[in-house]
Amino acid sequence: MPQTTETIDELRARLATLSGPARTEPLGSLAQKLFQRMTTAPLDSLSARTDLDEAIQCADEVYGHHREGDPQRPQVAAFLGYLLAFRTVRTGDGTHRPRAVELLEEAIEHGRFQVSYLAILRLVLAMLLFTGAQNQLTGMVTQTPADLLSGRRSPAALPDIDRAEELLHTVCDTDGVSADVSEMADLLLQLCDLMKAMLGLGDRPLDLSSMQNLFARFTELQARMANGGAGFSSLMRKAIESGAGVLNVRPDEVPVIIVEDAAEESPAVARAEAPAEVPPQPVQAELLQSLVASLSLDGRRTWRTAAELLLPDTAPPTVESVDTAIALASEVLESETAELSEEDTAFTHFAHAVALRLRRRADPDGDGSDCELGARALLSAARALPIDHPELPVVLRCLGAFLPPERPLAGLDALAAGFTGRLDALLGSGNLAADRAAELHALRCACRTAFAAAELRKAVEGLPAGYPWPVSLKAAAQPLA
Repeated sequence: MPQTTETIDELRARLATLSGPARTEPLGSLAQKLFQRMTTAPLDSLSARTDLDEAIQCADEVYGHHREGDPQRPQVAAFLGYLLAFRTVRTGDGTHRPRAVELLEEAIEHGRFQVSYLAILRLVLAMLLFTGAQNQLTGMVTQTPADLLSGRRSPAALPDIDRAEELLHTVCDTDGVSADVSEMADLLLQLCDLMKAMLGLGDRPLDLSSMQNLFARFTELQARMANGGAGFSSLMRKAIESGAGVLNVRPDEVPVIIVEDAAEESPAVARAEAPAEVPPQPVQAELLQSLVASLSLDGRRTWRTAAELLLPDTAPPTVESVDTAIALASEVLESETAELSEEDTAFTHFAHAVALRLRRRADPDGDGSDCELGARALLSAARALPIDHPELPVVLRCLGAFLPPERPLAGLDALAAGFTGRLDALLGSGNLAADRAAELHALRCACRTAFAAAELRKAVEGLPAGYPWPVSLKAAAQPLA
């Protein structure tokens, strides 16, 4: 979701003049700024609660403007799910827990995020599932101490705990995750194991020795989280506070394990073999230079030169060069390092879009997916550039190249809100030549038409059986299909 230098009051004033998909960009910016302000205030204060509620309302409206298939939708789902999780954990009210779980599952399944951010999403989702499962602890009354220690089990199942364990194992097994996140995941895994033992689930009896160690780690992590900030550290702190119900035992009742000395020899530990040397991988900057070279841009990262490749009368690069460009762009964008500037990242998306469109031109009888994928990449490039960037009009003007004459609106409905938001903001700046403004306005109208067409198709499908004139409405929707 894009950043902006506008203040909260300025964003609210701008939103008062907008309607429909044009509200998407300022709404996203307002939600982020409200959340940032909320993290600077005490969590239980009225101002923090008010900012969180408004941020959720804004993010929810943004989510509603993004259709399935929009590349931005998983990112919005992640942010909205995180906000709802924050509210759920902070208040203890589980009303919004199912929606938060659904949104985070969608984000994890369909989104492409940095490793560290994806680990946080998995951890937050596991927290929600774990705290929700605590309601099942009433079932522990059916387990006698003998049952707990012997491993006798009831036949019940708890899918939420199983899913939480799956997520937490993934976090623990992922390289590049911070120590706090990794330790939190490991602690929650042990809490899940303890809860399953109390509920009569799982395949192991209650291990008192492990339970004693768990108490110590839980206390240590609580103390460390108490010194954290108001952002993710606060969410983790609140989560382990709510999770304390599993460990709600008086200090004098904490189980103590007495172990008699045994003259056992330590087993021999196999010596770890030195890992094989991995050849150095090309860094993003080198890959970007190779991408520029593959498109025959004379070694220059020139937006207008890349855009000229889309012109109908321009001789395209060879098919091999285009395929190489697509592969290089994908490698740059999928790299887990973050050494490129926002402008370089935007150019990589733009070059990726150009290459995909050129491949479609070389194979006109294909299924057309390259046009849709190219339009997605073009939107990513437009979103990565600030509104006042001099090359943003060049990027948005190229949208016309991705609208095939035979079906110009095909696949555009999922991206229409995103393009409309960028075009509205750019045209509203008033810093465009008349001919360029006319071109971008026409493209904006096409995006609005695609959005309206999708709405019309959905509305026609939902017509009640008793409506007397469905034929006319269905006929109106056909040319836009």
